[in-house]
Amino acid sequence: MLTIDPQQLRDDIATLAQFVEPETPGTTRRAFTDTYRAGRVWLRERMQSAGLTVTQDASANLIGRRAGTTTAPPVLIGSHTDTVMGGGRFDGVIGVLGAIAVARALRDAGVVLRHPLEVVDFLAEESTPLGSLFGSTAMAQGFSAEFLARDVPGWGVVGDAIAGMGGDPSQLLHPLRRSGEIAAYLELHIEQGPVLEAAQVPIGAVTGIVGIRRADIVCTGRPDHAGTASMAVRHDALATVADIIRATEQAALARPGTVATVGSLHVAPNQTNVVPGQVRFSVEMRSLHWPEVLSMWDEIVAAIHLAGAQRGVAVQIGAYEDSAPLQFPVWMRQIVTQACGRFTHQVVELPSGAGHDGSMIGLIAPAAMIFVRTKDGRSHCPEEFAAHDDIVAGVNALLQAVLAIDARIEE
Repeated sequence: MLTIDPQQLRDDIATLAQFVEPETPGTTRRAFTDTYRAGRVWLRERMQSAGLTVTQDASANLIGRRAGTTTAPPVLIGSHTDTVMGGGRFDGVIGVLGAIAVARALRDAGVVLRHPLEVVDFLAEESTPLGSLFGSTAMAQGFSAEFLARDVPGWGVVGDAIAGMGGDPSQLLHPLRRSGEIAAYLELHIEQGPVLEAAQVPIGAVTGIVGIRRADIVCTGRPDHAGTASMAVRHDALATVADIIRATEQAALARPGTVATVGSLHVAPNQTNVVPGQVRFSVEMRSLHWPEVLSMWDEIVAAIHLAGAQRGVAVQIGAYEDSAPLQFPVWMRQIVTQACGRFTHQVVELPSGAGHDGSMIGLIAPAAMIFVRTKDGRSHCPEEFAAHDDIVAGVNALLQAVLAIDARIEE
């Protein structure tokens, strides 16, 4: 059975982990930074050394291509190499470097697929002030002119940032790829959760990616002196938000399989001796079943209005962003399950509670994912860790899935 070179993969992961922004915690390599650019220069060299022809598309996705024996659409594999502030060294990275390892194994074994193979490092998967899922969104959907013209203080204009990475924003008003132009998409990623560790298995087959709704809300009360304003006369914006947070938590607890989070708060005037006059905050909901998200949102909206009315605080619910859930095709899940079964005593199937580039590419191509066990389910932090043997099992399963997809899909 064809397998990858585990030592070369270990070396690649260790080398990319050295590209970190100065004076930042953990492994910080945010998109659009000089450190990210430097990492991509090295990554281009690694793709070329694996026998791939490397280009960048209009969204600055870095793509290495290996020709097939036919003119069939390519099988696309990869992930991202950008990180959050204070992130870890495995999130996204093992999907890109693992994909390069797959290409290298095919080359070294003299195996040429019927389909071309493309290895992709998507631009800016992680959240930035400019947005997230840049490369995969551009590939599957494109952007609006308004979005590309958005000017973010401290970061600049979105289109200029993409151009600075070598992209061409003038080509991004339409999708870079159409349905049928990718034969299939596979992504290897750390789980970022506790399921595989609890089951004591190294890798798992992902069933789908949750849908997400994010909303921005403003509660405006009245700032008063914290010593002279009695409790009975206060219009405390932060206390109102506390009521909303509790209601949000209860709404999610009542719906097994869903989660809801208030993760960002901006309090004004944010002083110890002043009753909070205004709070801007976020509410995020996730579920693999979209009707649950919608019903949970309705319940939270009702709680927002009730809390505001009870405390004499004005509430404003801003625009919200939706990312629909994605259920992977049954036949892709079967291929991934069988591939994983070659490298683990038990195959665990599980949904992804995090968003991924696969959620976008799955809109235009059959998609599937493989998860690798993470210690304590930790991610997006310096403590993020995946054992090398587990990563190797995941990459080998990725390789077997690529071979199975190439043998199955009709031209």
